[in-house]
This record gives sequence, structure tokens and C-alpha cells, in this order.
Amino acid sequence: MKSRNKQSVSGIFILVTFMVFILLFTYSSLNLKSIDYGYKMQKLIQHQKTLMEEIDKLRANKAKLLNLDRIEKVVMNKLGYRYPKSEQFIKIFEVSK
Repeated sequence: MKSRNKQSVSGIFILVTFMVFILLFTYSSLNLKSIDYGYKMQKLIQHQKTLMEEIDKLRANKAKLLNLDRIEKVVMNKLGYRYPKSEQFIKIFEVSK
């Protein structure tokens, strides 16, 4: 009877030990995944900041390129545009009936 009792107790002890091992393994696995996701999130946040800085630079460059004074200089120098003289205007009058 005592040996059967000892076997039963040792079986329960092994089962409890196995369950504790499974719980600890699961906990540590989830903890490591959480840390890994934290690092990935940090990289994504840094990448987002880099992209936002690039967007700001591109917007500033667009504003510089669309500056009317700059456009006027480019048109005058590269395309040879000149403002029309007063004698070059054609005046059209609408006659109302």
C-alpha cells in the first residue's frame, strides 16, 4: 500500500512539475515576444520620423521651386520671355447694342 501511495505522490509531483515547466516556458516565450515587438516598434517609429523629415524637406523644396520670383527669372533667362510693350497690346472694345 505504501509503494502505491508513493507512486501516486511521485506521479502527481511529476505532473505538477511538468505543468510548472510548461507555464514558465510559455511565460518566458511571451515575454521575449513582447520585447521583440518593442524593438520592432521602436525601429518603425524611427523610420516614421525619418520619413516625416524627408516629407518636410520635399515640401520646402516644392515651395522654393514654386516661388513666383524664381519662376519669373527662369522664364526670362532660359526661355527669353519679355514683358510686352504698350504698342504690342491689342485693344478690343465691345460695342453694346
